[in-house]
Amino acid sequence: MTLTRWTSMSLVTAGVAAAMGVLLRGDIGLWLDVFALLLLGTLPALRVVVLAVSWSRTRDFAFAAAAVVLLLLMLLGTILVILLK
Repeated sequence: MTLTRWTSMSLVTAGVAAAMGVLLRGDIGLWLDVFALLLLGTLPALRVVVLAVSWSRTRDFAFAAAAVVLLLLMLLGTILVILLK
């Protein structure tokens, strides 16, 4: 599955989950909303991973290292949000 198809499917799935989360109240609605947000949150990270692999295959290690640093910053931000909530 290509990255474009994965992104399109993820956006449609997140949209449907968010709409269903609004329509269905209670715990199910909350879980659907959280699922939609998590799906949308993982898309940029997936894109950076794909770019890092592509750059390392073409031996452009400066950009690959920058992508790894960006992923680590995203991970650190996520950990801080979880710990400080």
